[in-house]
Amino acid sequence: MHHRRPAAPHSHRPNHRQINRLMPFTTAPLFHALQLLETGDSARFHMPGHKGEPVFNTYADIFAIDFTETYGTGNLYTGEGPIRDAEVAAARYFGAEDCFFLTGGSTQGILAMLGTAVGRGGAVLLDREVHKSVCYGCALLGITPYFFSAPLIEPFAVSGSLPVKDAEAQLIAHPEIKAILLTSPTYYGIRRAIPEFADLCRAHGKLLLVDGAHGAHFPAVGLPTPVAEGADMAVLSMHKTLPCMGQGAVLLSAAGVDRRALRENTMLFGTSSPSYPIMASIDLARAYTEGPGHAEYRRSAETCAELRTYVQHRTMFTALTEDHFPALDPCRLTVCTAGTDITGHQLADTLWSECGVACEMADDRNVVFILTGSDPNGAISRLKRGLRRISKRRELLPLPSLSAPFPPAERVMSVRDAWFSQTGRVQPAAAEGLVCARPVTPYPPGVPLLWPGEKITGAHIALIRERWYNIIDEITVVVHQ
Repeated sequence: MHHRRPAAPHSHRPNHRQINRLMPFTTAPLFHALQLLETGDSARFHMPGHKGEPVFNTYADIFAIDFTETYGTGNLYTGEGPIRDAEVAAARYFGAEDCFFLTGGSTQGILAMLGTAVGRGGAVLLDREVHKSVCYGCALLGITPYFFSAPLIEPFAVSGSLPVKDAEAQLIAHPEIKAILLTSPTYYGIRRAIPEFADLCRAHGKLLLVDGAHGAHFPAVGLPTPVAEGADMAVLSMHKTLPCMGQGAVLLSAAGVDRRALRENTMLFGTSSPSYPIMASIDLARAYTEGPGHAEYRRSAETCAELRTYVQHRTMFTALTEDHFPALDPCRLTVCTAGTDITGHQLADTLWSECGVACEMADDRNVVFILTGSDPNGAISRLKRGLRRISKRRELLPLPSLSAPFPPAERVMSVRDAWFSQTGRVQPAAAEGLVCARPVTPYPPGVPLLWPGEKITGAHIALIRERWYNIIDEITVVVHQ
């Protein structure tokens, strides 16, 4: 049940507020404009249907700044007004030539990048650990993907350094490739060598695209964004690591990119009614991390480093550190359970059930935790206590044998044809010899093991059975093309 607020005296609007929360964020032009409209004297006969009234107490402040394209709000897809001012401020902060706000998450940006850089029927070279949204883009645009992979870091069984020479070999073998798309940082916090790939792309006349969804906080901890390192385009999920509403993201571009085409493609793959509260939260998150939040994120990085040391010396588990890989996200804690009698999934479940600690994701060997400038000290202490307490009950085991990488797959059908074919679902044991029709994804993190159009072999099924059988219980396959 909800209750309306009482109307303030001498005002047609309930709780006619002063702009008192704005002062620290005067460098957030879109949020500022919406606050001015909220406190102004106007009658709203336009969308949204709540008209800015506090119909539900929980959403009162959100409804108040939830506008549409009207007087003073600007228009996202025509690039004007305070929205454009906010995008320009974000471009400057992230070291890019231009910036486009996204209210459909990094997925919208990935689709727009593919549409702009590769286009219908083109070809792209992919880090095999790209997000499944790249698969959606290939299906929608009829793009042919080619892949290359990184060797695994043990005992974590996560991908390490992507070989530039392997990428170059693919570019030479498939000259129709128009762009390379990499994920940096990865879900586990691995940072790719963006400058080296940027040089490679320039040498071969290709574009470099980066899914930097998990790296929006990098400038706050002294690290460059992918575009600042030489990429042509990159997406950052503001909502993943910054204080921003869900679905808030930005698409960055470098000089020389067709900005008009990029804007049109964000419109093609986005809603025609972008959320103003989401856009305002993007603006606020940037202003905050550029201002007072900068110190908070520096402290978060220091806390993450301390947690890695704590895990290494006070528990049976192993933290991913610079000793394992030199280029890490300084605010991501990856804890490995290999060599103990508990799996990553079991550790994550026990942390939640016994300690109320929720991780970002878990796999067979690892549990991943995201740290930001918003973590209270009590939450950090709870995580440390939980890891220590659970560790005390575990036993050490021999480290597992080296992880087998997921076997390469033969493409027998285009991603688009497989996606739009008649499909059915089978258990993994019955999938051998069939053609994958949907990404086989142990989500999170949403990295496809198999892509639509790839033939499923016994080796694929064996590895799924070994590491993901409790997650992947069915596979969607092509029944009839």
